[in-house]
Amino acid sequence: MSDNQGFPQPNEGKYRNIIQEFMVERTRRPAGFSMGGPHYHPYYELYYLVTGRCRMFIQYKLYYVSAGDMVFLPPSCLHRTTYGQGQAVDRFTANFTPGFVRAFTESCTGGALPSAFPHQKLTIPEGSRSEVEQLFSSMIRESLQEDPFTQIQKKSLLFQLLALLGRCQQAIPAPQLLVPDDKAIQQAAQFIYRHHREPVSLEQAARAGHLSPTYFSRRFRQVTGMRFKEYLTHVRLLDAAELLRATGRPVTEIAVTCGFSDGNYFGDAFKKAYGMPPSQFRKNRGPI
Repeated sequence: MSDNQGFPQPNEGKYRNIIQEFMVERTRRPAGFSMGGPHYHPYYELYYLVTGRCRMFIQYKLYYVSAGDMVFLPPSCLHRTTYGQGQAVDRFTANFTPGFVRAFTESCTGGALPSAFPHQKLTIPEGSRSEVEQLFSSMIRESLQEDPFTQIQKKSLLFQLLALLGRCQQAIPAPQLLVPDDKAIQQAAQFIYRHHREPVSLEQAARAGHLSPTYFSRRFRQVTGMRFKEYLTHVRLLDAAELLRATGRPVTEIAVTCGFSDGNYFGDAFKKAYGMPPSQFRKNRGPI
């Protein structure tokens, strides 16, 4: 069950663009479904699991997600979902641009939606889950029709959902305990993420996770969907994209700042990831 109107199919690279402001869907993934590699996009995503379990790699953190959990993904957030072999999952997702929820952010959060969601993963209290699911279902029904009131209804329902989630954020989440292997990969990914502007070697990353380079290389790809070098490059590209949006610094200077020693390689990698050269990205995108 899904309503995919308004959003194109994924690009070859990890960057997924949009052509409209809002999409909501309900999808059932079969047991063992593979999402493939990670991706990121210039819009928000709410991911709510109705049944089943999965593991999510987000930027550099790992989360175990179970039925009743909501995950909040801000724009330009690299993520990958891994589904287990034992059972199917049923999920809702809502994707929306910053502009679509501007009235909500200006009224409730001072203009910055992530400030209302300090916990990226939130377990919805059992008494509120039916309300969350009803709001998702109502948004899907609205998306299947078109009349003068559709847009305002979709926004109204989404704002209700965001307000409900904001109130749920006040509860202190229980600490998450990762299995040792996953904890080691998270430590290594965090090291890469925090030091990506410096020369970072596979051996250094493996050492950060207290793993041998060979085992780390294999396990990192299994968990994140990327090789070490690929992940490092994409973290650097995300940093570069943010600097292109937020500053007027020369492209060559941004490349060096973000850890790229070869300007031609940076240009080629950026174009492959975003579908356009850095200079055009700056001109076309602007602030997200």
